[in-house]
Amino acid sequence: MKFRLILQLSTISGCLAVLASSCSSQTGSSSHAAGGSTSAGASGSANAGAGLGTAGVPGVAQAGGGAGGAQAGAGGIGGAAGTAGGGGTAACKYKLCEGFESGAVGEVPTGWTSLKGYGATRGGVGLASDQAHSGSMALKSDSQSTGQDRVQLSLAALGATASKHWGRVFYKVQDPAPKPSSGVIHVTFASLEGTTENRVVDTVEATDGTHQWLFNIPDDTCCTSSGYDWTFDAAWHCAEWNIDVSAKSFHFYSDSKEVTELAFTGNAGSKMSSYTSLALGTIFYQTPPSSLVVWFDDLAIDDNQIGCQ
Repeated sequence: MKFRLILQLSTISGCLAVLASSCSSQTGSSSHAAGGSTSAGASGSANAGAGLGTAGVPGVAQAGGGAGGAQAGAGGIGGAAGTAGGGGTAACKYKLCEGFESGAVGEVPTGWTSLKGYGATRGGVGLASDQAHSGSMALKSDSQSTGQDRVQLSLAALGATASKHWGRVFYKVQDPAPKPSSGVIHVTFASLEGTTENRVVDTVEATDGTHQWLFNIPDDTCCTSSGYDWTFDAAWHCAEWNIDVSAKSFHFYSDSKEVTELAFTGNAGSKMSSYTSLALGTIFYQTPPSSLVVWFDDLAIDDNQIGCQ
């Protein structure tokens, strides 16, 4: 079942599409050397001649989205027409859902904008149909250039949830993943953008192919890291984070198991701030020996833990 980018509203049943507005964020380099479907529109009530028909919720403009609400009974208010739907019926259960099913292969997903990297090479990230955790497409990063571009999604529509939430994303690394011939390769997968960047799904890979998880910021002054206890393989994996700006707290989970070394509370050095967008796609700070290819799918954000179902 494929999720779409949706914001739940308490005043109506169902989910309305969240269309992300453009926002800008520039991230500097880092020299870390340590260690489908959306719900159909609701039909209007068939109170013939009574003038009481309820407006249908529009179908979401996503490939595979549901049809708009049916017209209400005589005298009722007609449901709005859905767009380009393929009969999908599954509703988003979270504050934000993104399954990367809307947009053209090779392009930035619908509702997202390009986030320019610090490197000289543009591109390297876009929709792809060669892998998917669910549905038919995923977001793909494919580059050998440091400081490559990513994509970003505005979090403005989430309100307070943007800065206090649970997040979840599935990722897959092309096997075999490139290993550094010396030193490490620091690769960021997902970040929250505010006055600085908080790297919430972040890795450092060693020469033997093992990698650690960390919470990191661009100036490398903070914060926490794990041991080198993981390796990249050909499977889809799940990364989850829990963040609270007011409490300056963070927790991280890999395939549903908490990486306790990353947890902290009251850490002012994390430089957490009100987040304006989420950045997704690989950006790395040491050149790999070959292209680093990673796919992302089934992103979600909510007030409660989402899990890896």
